[in-house]
Amino acid sequence: MGARRVLAAAVVAAAAALLGGCEGRGIYATLATEAPRANRDLNDELTVNSVVSAGGHYYAAAGGVWRRGHAQTNWRPVGRPRGGGNELRVLGLAAAGNTLCAGTEQGVFYAAAGERPSWRRAEGVAGAEQVQRVFAVPGDRGGTLLAFTITEQKADAHAYKVYSSADGCRTFGAVPGVPAAARPGDAAYAFGAYWLTAGAKLYRGETLDQLAEHSPQPDGGGGRYRGLFLNDAEDRLYVAGENDYVHFTTDQGAAWSKGKIEPPAGVSGAVTLTRFTQIDSAILVGTEAFGFYRFEDGSSPGGAVRGPRLTSQLYAAHVTGFARFGSGDDRIVFAATAGDGLSSIKPADTGGRLGTWDRE
Repeated sequence: MGARRVLAAAVVAAAAALLGGCEGRGIYATLATEAPRANRDLNDELTVNSVVSAGGHYYAAAGGVWRRGHAQTNWRPVGRPRGGGNELRVLGLAAAGNTLCAGTEQGVFYAAAGERPSWRRAEGVAGAEQVQRVFAVPGDRGGTLLAFTITEQKADAHAYKVYSSADGCRTFGAVPGVPAAARPGDAAYAFGAYWLTAGAKLYRGETLDQLAEHSPQPDGGGGRYRGLFLNDAEDRLYVAGENDYVHFTTDQGAAWSKGKIEPPAGVSGAVTLTRFTQIDSAILVGTEAFGFYRFEDGSSPGGAVRGPRLTSQLYAAHVTGFARFGSGDDRIVFAATAGDGLSSIKPADTGGRLGTWDRE
């Protein structure tokens, strides 16, 4: 064995010992094709809440707002919304065409995409409300935006509200049917209806004004539901549970199955799941401490394996969410994290090796 191979084996063994071993298989168990990846100078310790595409640029929300062109390499900060003369923390971003929609600690603002956005306050969400998330509903061809807010914060319980906008972030209206004590998690439009997770319940309605508890509910064991995802083939809906399980339906919610996401070797307790994305036939579901897990679309999530590679910055990250853009060879997928910055992967460049991510 040559000197380089001896050194590589030693590095892998040391990393495995520090991280408790690698429980993946196949592409996750080898570093033979790992290559140095680019770093586009976004702070690697940022907590990133969301990434959107508008006006030929990507925008990342991480307290502030950062922007880089689709064909460029470096990120640059852009101006944030202001309230009371001060710049506000941006807690989430959505895009409606070339309009940016920013959720802040003091309501919602909108602006045309550009280097120096001119932010205006959206109507309908009070300035006293902290926006936890703002996003375009996946699958809704009308471009509906949702905003999840905290309306009252208490030591032992918070009150929440769901708002929707059908005019590109300029005005919002309250969405009824979701109890104030139930923290909203995610939403999608699937099978001719809106679906929304909040607290330990799944809600459904042909319109947002008709949301009601769906029956039957996935068997979540009392834990809060998080991510909600309709696969590209639009025949299987996935729900991420707080306690290890991914729930799924193949008959529009008439019945539910589930698969358990196993924790890493030597780790006890539940794996807290976050949100989903899809790369080709692989479904990825993020976690709060173990990066993401991957399973094949159409197979049981119970067969999920942990990824990416154990040397990746995502391997032990809290993945807050994903964002997908482009098509064919121009596709790019972002993974946002809490405290580990933003990473991306271009599937056409990695030959299906989903353990090879760039740092942004």
